[in-house]
Amino acid sequence: MENQFTVGALFKHMLRNAWWIIVLGIVGGAAMFILTNKVATTTYQATRQMYIGKNNTDAKDPNSRVMADSWLLNSYAQLAKDDAVVNAAVADLKADGIKIKPAALTAAVHVSPKKDTLLMTVRATANTSKKAVKYVNAYANAFKTVAPDKLSAMPQPVLFSAPKKAVAVTTPGGSSKKALVFGAAAGLLIGIVLAFFTGIYKNMKATA
Repeated sequence: MENQFTVGALFKHMLRNAWWIIVLGIVGGAAMFILTNKVATTTYQATRQMYIGKNNTDAKDPNSRVMADSWLLNSYAQLAKDDAVVNAAVADLKADGIKIKPAALTAAVHVSPKKDTLLMTVRATANTSKKAVKYVNAYANAFKTVAPDKLSAMPQPVLFSAPKKAVAVTTPGGSSKKALVFGAAAGLLIGIVLAFFTGIYKNMKATA
């Protein structure tokens, strides 16, 4: 029997099977979306601020003094990376039952000036809320104690209240939106290919 399978017949076959092509697209998109969010990582961040500025009571031009102090904050932020500060924080943590190497603590803590203020922000990141809080408080205390000794012209930092808990930060394993689109596209493509070959197979079987 002559094979009468045409492009038109194939197209009709695809339309008849469009429902499961769409289902495969939905399943593929949902699977990639779930997988992307399942491999997301959660870390914890704790922050503490400190004020670093000179007493402007006797200053002839307080505004100029404040501006000059603000310019020095970047230098103080660099001073926060000094080995003396880091080692003091490591020792404080060790006494509190937490062992961490200086390099690891330096990577976990970031000290930066807050724009247009005389405030410095100490931010610590860790895999638990408890560690993040311990890191930020130990580092801030070490900086307050050690930094003025390293730089005599530096005003004594005034620490703000110590944080009691950290904030959870969830980072997806990838872009959920991109994963959804990619999964859906892959599912639709697989569905189309399967429909194409099943159509050919059915036609061959019917005309055999």
